[in-house]
Amino acid sequence: MRARHAPLLLLPLLLSPVLRAAISLPENEAGLEIRAEDVATRRQWALTELERALGEREWKNLTNGPRATFFRDLQGKLLEELMFSGPLPEDAGKMVRIAEALWKDYRGDFANRNELTTAAAVALMYAKKDWPEDQAAARYLYFRDSRKAGKLHPVFDTLETWEKRYVVSAGGNGGWAGNEGWGEQSLVWLRDHVKLPIKDYTGACWQAPYRLENVFGDSIHGAKYYAPFEKMIHAERVREVGGVCGSLSHYGATAARANGIPAITMGEPGHCAYAVRTKRGEWTPAYSLSWERGLHTSLWGRTWTQLVLQEKVLDEKYAADRNALYLWEARALKTKNPELAEKAYQRAIAAQPLAQPTWLEYVTWLRDSRKLEPLQWKKVYDEALAALAPYPEAAWDVAQIIQAALMKDVPQEERIPFLLSFHNAIASQNGPVMWDLPKALDEQVKLLGKPAQELEFFEQVVILQAKSESWLAPVVAWGSERFGKGGDTRWFEALGRGLSTGTGGVAGDATRKALRPAILAAAATGNIDAFQALAKVVTTSEGAKLPPLEPFPGELLSAGGLIRLSTTSNWDSPESHAAVLEEKGGRLHTDSEVHPNVVVKLAKLGELSGIVVADSSTGYNASRIVPIKVSVSEDGQSWQEVFRSEKPGGPWRIPLEGKVPRAGWVKVERDDSRKEVFHLAAIHVYGRRLQ
Repeated sequence: MRARHAPLLLLPLLLSPVLRAAISLPENEAGLEIRAEDVATRRQWALTELERALGEREWKNLTNGPRATFFRDLQGKLLEELMFSGPLPEDAGKMVRIAEALWKDYRGDFANRNELTTAAAVALMYAKKDWPEDQAAARYLYFRDSRKAGKLHPVFDTLETWEKRYVVSAGGNGGWAGNEGWGEQSLVWLRDHVKLPIKDYTGACWQAPYRLENVFGDSIHGAKYYAPFEKMIHAERVREVGGVCGSLSHYGATAARANGIPAITMGEPGHCAYAVRTKRGEWTPAYSLSWERGLHTSLWGRTWTQLVLQEKVLDEKYAADRNALYLWEARALKTKNPELAEKAYQRAIAAQPLAQPTWLEYVTWLRDSRKLEPLQWKKVYDEALAALAPYPEAAWDVAQIIQAALMKDVPQEERIPFLLSFHNAIASQNGPVMWDLPKALDEQVKLLGKPAQELEFFEQVVILQAKSESWLAPVVAWGSERFGKGGDTRWFEALGRGLSTGTGGVAGDATRKALRPAILAAAATGNIDAFQALAKVVTTSEGAKLPPLEPFPGELLSAGGLIRLSTTSNWDSPESHAAVLEEKGGRLHTDSEVHPNVVVKLAKLGELSGIVVADSSTGYNASRIVPIKVSVSEDGQSWQEVFRSEKPGGPWRIPLEGKVPRAGWVKVERDDSRKEVFHLAAIHVYGRRLQ
């Protein structure tokens, strides 16, 4: 029976010593159609793509001689698991060799889908650069034997191959680590000693103490920190000896993975954190201090946005498979029939519009190989923004390629409107996470090509983003950094005009007030950088009228942090919220409510020595603050009360030496049932930083 798309023809092994994934390429658009549900079609296209990825020499080596038996078996379910489980590793030949080695030694296991998917995941992940082929079997056996013994979390048996890639890749900073690090010995130890509900693995890192120096005074940054304990399994010595953020985050992530739960480590500015997949479709950051996360393990890319996207795309299997099949078809056609290849790419995108890697490959190919007219580029650009705008960072990755390719054809007077089209697309989208929008703005002004127009561009971006809940704050922060140095006030005037136009308000004195929503939005999204940048724009030398406040030992951990109020009010001054955390003090004022509260995200995670809370109010106004309660938290979710007082007036000094081992958050609230306002001038948190 002939399929509508002109089927691939696999030659029988007996007829040829070399089996090629012979393919009849479509000659017209009707022939592009692929039935993703047809098993034979899926596997034929998978073989074609595998041949392309391997290259002629590796393909001949695989399909000839003694490897022919494996190759025949490969064409069944193993092929499906390898090829339809996210992108292939760069070295596809290494992936196949690992799969073949596992097949030779454990082929009897492959009848069980649990073992088959584990083997495929190991082959995919151990094919990464610098991961040793000869150690892949040990990782496979760890998970196979642990599962058979009932020692893994039940969720492991529900995972597909692509999900297991996040499990079997336990290591150090995304690389392989032997038994001197986070290898199989550590996996066994963590499997047997750290048994938790899935969500609690986000706190597993704190089973190990944060210690910059070991008991002998050796720094973690030197070679002697773990040297006296070299005979201990690495996971055990981290738990007993301690470490800093890198060791603790790897402990937490590896504990989850050792129990069959997807997890990753990730780098943040000056810090190492991790994340655990707490349920299908949801990754939860752990020991995370910033939105700037560089993932150590990812199937697509290194940003949190890409992690969220790949989770959504790969979980929609039918759409993801169709996307992959049309993508492979496009690759097969690129050199032979570029016009049809372009249509195949379009079908791949239509199958799954959120598949960012397909968009990136498509527009890069268009740029490098196709001579599109400006209107054709504009059509692709508009389609990409329409598909990816809910994920602004992913949209920008694609948009910047098109903008750079098209800009040479855009007249100078039309460049600002063209660049603004990206901001118009994302202004109403909150996105899954904050991202480096200032870097994107830097790239856009380079494309603008006329420094004299940069301030005008900034003003127009402010107009578009003025009502945005997420993006106004980083736009203003970028403007402050780029234009505000050296006392130049023109950018502030541009900001005022932009805010006035964008919000329908009045320029001049309205600028400071217009920034208040941006400050509150930065606080609501947890964006400390934007919150602080906005604070610097509106800061004044005037502080709160406070008596001298005696500090506690250590750093002022609150300085440079962020404040979030339960409500705001007409009496509130968001522009002075940041100063509340500084020595000079500031002002915050909630609306009238029951249980008003102020939550502080510290600039630095710390072991607290004490907290000072104060206000300048007297008389009745002072009575509105009490009874006052102060609580601390590691993660902003679970709170520990450390102080309560019904005595008005303050300042309230709360000694905490030895009482709070770790805190990243502080909450101050009124603890009664009155409906009344709440206001403070200072929340100073002192201690020793733990990052």
